[in-house]
Parts: sequence; structure tokens; C-alpha cells
Amino acid sequence: MDLRSSYNMDNAILIKRINSTMFHRLRAILLGCLLALAPLLAAADVANFLFTDTQGKTYRLSDLKGKWVLVNFWTPWCPPCWMELPDLNQLQHEHADLVVIGVAMDYLREDSVQYVVEKHKIDFPVVMGGKSRARDNVSKQVGPVPFYPTSYLYGPDSQVALVKSGVIDREEIEDVLASHPHAAPKQL
Repeated sequence: MDLRSSYNMDNAILIKRINSTMFHRLRAILLGCLLALAPLLAAADVANFLFTDTQGKTYRLSDLKGKWVLVNFWTPWCPPCWMELPDLNQLQHEHADLVVIGVAMDYLREDSVQYVVEKHKIDFPVVMGGKSRARDNVSKQVGPVPFYPTSYLYGPDSQVALVKSGVIDREEIEDVLASHPHAAPKQL
């Protein structure tokens, strides 16, 4: 075997190793992306929650078909959660086709939830969600709640139109309401 063919063989082996390494890295990246998206895809499939609010009224997504439904997970000790409350109250009043449901999570005592409801004049339904690590945690009916606040907005077709972890504001919600194929006419 001459030097040139030895060099070509070494290059061919090296290229195969690089291609194999790149393939495995690319496969790992794609798998990681799929795993990261899995909870959001699962959320779309789970979409028939059953909640009971503090007044004893039950809410099931399938019963709200034809309306927009915003499920907002919050906790009494979360200042960013408090920042959303005025917008959520206002949206509830201005959009007859929107139902806002607040789900209080990870509270130490139920009266701390009631204190926040009164202090911030929350007038949309509030569900006592319990502990996030509990087996019967209500958030498992909707989808992952990585931190507070987290919101799920369902379109009139009961499909997830928006998932937002972090503070959501009125403009974000209204943009989705206006741009969704099933959007109701904008109110003036």
C-alpha cells in the first residue's frame, strides 16, 4: 500500500467517525427538542379539565366550547402574579366570550388565597389548586406549570392557543384573540 492510499484510507475512516459523531449529536439534540416539546403537546391532548371554584361552581373545558378560556396558575406569595390580576379582571369584564379561571397553587393556608382575592379585587373564579407536588394536583389536568405565573389560553375550539410561563399582559391575550382563526370580532 502506498502512502497516498494509506492517507485516503485514514481520511475515509476519519470522515466516517466525524459523520457518526455528528449523527449521534444531532440525534441527541433532536431527541432533546422533542422531549422539551412533549409537555406542550400533551397539554393539547389533556384539554378537558374539571375544576371547582371557591364558590362550588364547576368548570369543564368541554362545557365552555365556543368561548375563549384562560387558565392562570398563580400563588399568593408571587408578586409577578399580582401584577397580572388587574389585566385579567379587566379582560374578564370586557370580553363576554372569554372565561378567566385563576388557579391558586402552593399556598400555605387557604386564607392567604382569600386575602389576595380581596386585596386585588379578583372577580373571576378562583380554584384552590393545592400543592404542585401533590398527586391530585389540578395543574396536571392542564399541562406543565414550571413556575408562577403560568397561563394557558384555549380557543373557542378548546385547543391550546397560547401557553405562557411568566407574566402575561392584556395585549398578549388580545393579540391572540384577534389573530386566531376563530377570533371573535374586536370590541370597540
